[in-house]
Amino acid sequence: MNSNKPLKYSLISISSIGMFLLSFTVIYKLLIPDVCYYHMNEMNSFMNLFYSAGGGSNGHPEPNFLNFVLSLFIGGFIGYRIYLLIRKVKK
Repeated sequence: MNSNKPLKYSLISISSIGMFLLSFTVIYKLLIPDVCYYHMNEMNSFMNLFYSAGGGSNGHPEPNFLNFVLSLFIGGFIGYRIYLLIRKVKK
C-alpha cells in the first residue's frame, strides 16, 4: 500500500493557509467595508462572534481567536477532501 502522507499534509497545510489568507483579506473586506462605522455603532451578534472591536484596536473590528481557529479548521478540511479526491482519481 502506497503512503502519500507528504501529499496529504502539504495539501492540508496549503489549503489552511489559503483559507486563513482568504478570511483575513477578502471576507474581511466583504463583511466590513467601512471599519470606522463601528466607532459609534454596535456590531451585531454574528460580527461579535468572529470579530472584536476593543480599545486596543481603536474601535476597529479585528478577527478574534475563534475566526483564526475556524479558518484553519475549514481550510484543513477542504485540503483533506481534495486529498481524498486525488486519491480516488488515482485508483
